[in-house]
Amino acid sequence: MMKTFEGELEVYWEQGWEGRIEYSLYVKGASKPIFLESGQHLTIYNPGGGILWEGRLEFVSRKNEQHNLPYGIWSDTKQKGVSYLQWMEWFAHKPPYLATLEIEG
Repeated sequence: MMKTFEGELEVYWEQGWEGRIEYSLYVKGASKPIFLESGQHLTIYNPGGGILWEGRLEFVSRKNEQHNLPYGIWSDTKQKGVSYLQWMEWFAHKPPYLATLEIEG
């Protein structure tokens, strides 16, 4: 059985993580974000409501790829087939992009 969640993409970090982030979905009214994991299905919507990106999450090492965002944040992983810069831009976008996350179970 698939569970479907609708919310906003966000980079999540906690004090003491020294700028390291996790990719997450913020669902309004939830007590904590949903952390994205390989195997889940994510659909990201552009501001007009069309699909910006859709697919099965498969996180891979970002290797030496960098982003040019004005924040001192980083992650060791990115989505396979998407540049690290693009992936980070989608999660750090203001206002946040809307997304749908499907999780098996």
